[in-house]
Amino acid sequence: MCDLTMPRNFSLQPERKSRMTGIPSNIKARTSSVGPQEQKPVNREVKSKANITKMIGSLIQFLETTDYSNSLSPKILHSPNSKEIFSIFEHLVRQIEPSFRIENDGMKAEEVCLNYLKILGYPNVLSKHHLLAPGAPQAWNSVLAAFDWFREETENANDAINFSVFGYDDDQDTEEEPLNKIIFHLKSVIFKRRREGLDIFPSDIEDYRCRINRVLNAPSEDDMKKLYDRLNEVDKEMNSINNVDGEERSLRTQLAETEFSLKSLDEKLRDHESQIAKLKSLDEERTEVLKELELKNKEAEQQLATVRAKVKEQEDAGYGRLAQEYIMLRERVDARLHAKDDLIKEVEQKELDYTRSEGTIAPTLDAYNRLVGSLRKPPFSQITKNCNLEVCTYRKGFDIAKQLPLLVQNVKACVEQLTLALTSKEQRLSELVERLETLQSSIDSSELPDVQAKLDEVKIDLAKLDELLAEEYSAHTKAEEEYVSLCSHRAKELEQLKKQLIDDEQRQTELSGKLEEIIQERVKITSYIENISQQLSVFVPYIESYFKTKESANRTWQMHINILREEVQSAARRIENKVRKALEENSLSE
Repeated sequence: MCDLTMPRNFSLQPERKSRMTGIPSNIKARTSSVGPQEQKPVNREVKSKANITKMIGSLIQFLETTDYSNSLSPKILHSPNSKEIFSIFEHLVRQIEPSFRIENDGMKAEEVCLNYLKILGYPNVLSKHHLLAPGAPQAWNSVLAAFDWFREETENANDAINFSVFGYDDDQDTEEEPLNKIIFHLKSVIFKRRREGLDIFPSDIEDYRCRINRVLNAPSEDDMKKLYDRLNEVDKEMNSINNVDGEERSLRTQLAETEFSLKSLDEKLRDHESQIAKLKSLDEERTEVLKELELKNKEAEQQLATVRAKVKEQEDAGYGRLAQEYIMLRERVDARLHAKDDLIKEVEQKELDYTRSEGTIAPTLDAYNRLVGSLRKPPFSQITKNCNLEVCTYRKGFDIAKQLPLLVQNVKACVEQLTLALTSKEQRLSELVERLETLQSSIDSSELPDVQAKLDEVKIDLAKLDELLAEEYSAHTKAEEEYVSLCSHRAKELEQLKKQLIDDEQRQTELSGKLEEIIQERVKITSYIENISQQLSVFVPYIESYFKTKESANRTWQMHINILREEVQSAARRIENKVRKALEENSLSE
């Protein structure tokens, strides 16, 4: 790849491997442009040190500008050797003929130098000894004068060629290399390589192409590659812009769907708010009903308190206490009597079991024993003890003849005591009956039955009120639980709706941000496309002008080639005539 910024040498590069025998034919064409055919001797001050120093400086500058390969310094050129002189001479001639080599078959180096100077029209005389022994007095000065003349003639010839053949275009900068000269050098190199049967190196073609691009200010391959890459990127971005349009449409549809869902959510929120308002109104109604029930409960509690106060007053006054004590005593007596009967039965059974275990008991004695057992029960137990009634058994020593009269006597005494006890009990019973009748009459004459009836009615009312209160309390608790559950459910729904609304708002903000980013990206892409179009609009006329310049350069090149061909043919004819005359003179002199 060529570098457009590197300095360039307008002279042709040396060709190290090519050789020529004799004087080339195209050098004759160059001698016509170096100077006139008849040169007069040029007087150069070769003895003046200032002039010598000036010529050395000019020669060093020329050699450096033409890429001389060996090292140079004023000290070396003040006393050079013959090898350095031949190398400088070869380099000077190669500025006119790039294929020149001083080493030719059949000719010495000093002879080649003198022949070239003579052919080129050097006016002064130069000896072989000056070239072979430059250290001799005034030898190097003469050689330096010849080199300085050769340098001036070469520069004049190049200037003449550049001015006449390789002229600048109308729009070309004079500081640049002439385009026609580059093309001429390129074609001359190609012609020489083909004539010598050598291959053309791509590096040479690349170097000339880079020089032409520098003159025409054409973009390099890297720039064109970057430009094509950028064009591909722009195409991709244009395709992505089309995709962005589809994404924008999809985002707009999503945004419309989101707005529609937000509207539906707003409607649902309004419905829920209306339902919440209804629930609040129901709650207010329920609270009013609860307040009324609480008032009724308070009134019932007050009534119950008054009834309880009246009952307490009656209890304090003694009504009902006697009846309750009597009932409690009767219950206690009955319970104890039942317990006593049970114990007597159990004792008799135990005694019978005991007597039967001792022996066989007669039926009469057995009946007696049962009678004794029955009499030993209350309220005749005391009589049995007084009469010494005991259960009889057939124990050892029992005599029925003796014991039976005693038993009969004891039984009679017991019967008498029983009748006395019965009469006393009947009297006591009659007394108790009389007392009960008097007590009943006193109760009937008092207001206790009415109070008792009222108390029963109040108790019934209290029971009903308690039932109503329990029902109302259960209904109230149930309604309160339902209301609390409904409120919690509505609160959860409201929270979910709020969260969903917040999420929708966030999504809407994200979508709006994405839409803004897409719009900004689209604006950037549009501006970038406009910039690219502006750059392309600037670059297209440049390319058109480049092709027009190329066409004009080709036409100019053809025209210059034709002119140069005619000049070369005429110069070749003149040089051939001059060489023929020189050879004739040389043959005559020999």
